[in-house]
Amino acid sequence: MNSAPPPAAPARERDPAGGDSGEHETLRRLRRAMKDAGCDALVALSQDNVTYASGFLVPSHATNRFRRTIVILAGDTFAAQIVVNVEELQARSRSRFRDIRSYNQFTENPADTLADALAEAGVAGGRIAIELDFLPAQDYIRLVKRLPRAEFEGCAELFFRTRMIKSEEEIATLRRVGTLSERVIKDVLGGVRVGMTEIDVSRRLVDGMIAGGSSNFKYRVGSGANSSITNCGTTSKKIEPGDTIRIEVLGDIDNYRSNVTRTAVAGRPDERQARTWATLMRARDECGKLLRPGTAVAEVWRTYLRICREGGIEPTLKFLGHGIGQTIHEEPYLTETKDIVFEPNITFTMEPLYMIPGEMGFHVEDMYVITKNGCDAITGRICPNDELIAVG
Repeated sequence: MNSAPPPAAPARERDPAGGDSGEHETLRRLRRAMKDAGCDALVALSQDNVTYASGFLVPSHATNRFRRTIVILAGDTFAAQIVVNVEELQARSRSRFRDIRSYNQFTENPADTLADALAEAGVAGGRIAIELDFLPAQDYIRLVKRLPRAEFEGCAELFFRTRMIKSEEEIATLRRVGTLSERVIKDVLGGVRVGMTEIDVSRRLVDGMIAGGSSNFKYRVGSGANSSITNCGTTSKKIEPGDTIRIEVLGDIDNYRSNVTRTAVAGRPDERQARTWATLMRARDECGKLLRPGTAVAEVWRTYLRICREGGIEPTLKFLGHGIGQTIHEEPYLTETKDIVFEPNITFTMEPLYMIPGEMGFHVEDMYVITKNGCDAITGRICPNDELIAVG
């Protein structure tokens, strides 16, 4: 049975002293974005957007696709979170939402719980921004049947634009996970030797990241021809003299991600390796001069493309970088087709990347934040990759 919902109340930031300090900044921003879009309600169902709004990850949301976790904002004050009943107690203790509504996975339809909440909020016939790019078709059919006067529209762009501008708290977490990832990569590279396998290297990455407080992370290690595969797997291939070695860490602390990559060479770089890397670094450094408020991301991409082509390289990716936060890839993408202009507190990566299929790959990725007057590199100081890193 559904828990009897408490009276609708605004979601509030929990105060350590036990009081309320008003609706959390994140929810205020989402509510403003909802109203600016001319919508009466905003509904999120995806893991990243629900976690962004509520401030914590419901454990089964990440592992059980048959369960729904939903957050709702409507009007000026309505705010509620819907969870499966086995997660209700945790949601009540950790969520930013005070109004927690649960459903029984085996006897109740969460789409009905959502429809009931929207009706209670007074928006049964309103414009409802909902994640149409994530909502299961069966849930959509149920909502349309339950709320035939409602107008449902997608909200992917609304969430991306809102999440693009980070709070100081978010930036601090991104610094923590970025710094940890870079430090672990540096430590691991210091121990890489010819004859080790990619799996040998990955074990050290895993140990370092877990010891540093990040357990839900991903990584990639590719050497030789494997380094030329953009999203390479990690294999039992042994590192050989002259191999390029790519190590990428996608860390996670408090549901915020890192994306840091370094390229090394087993031994000394040959002339072609050194020349290719120099072109990529020249392009990166010229783009770095443009990283400030008011610069269009498309201008950064065009600069990168021009310098790469002057050096005889055609970039493998059609973007130079991407936003980073709750997910590895967010807005802004640094590419020709985006009309986004940099603003303070936008966090993103730049990742010059060039692959020679079947031979070798070159890739460096660091994290940045736009400041009021320019840009600050979140990573890049602990383990610089201005030149190919010699190992082994």
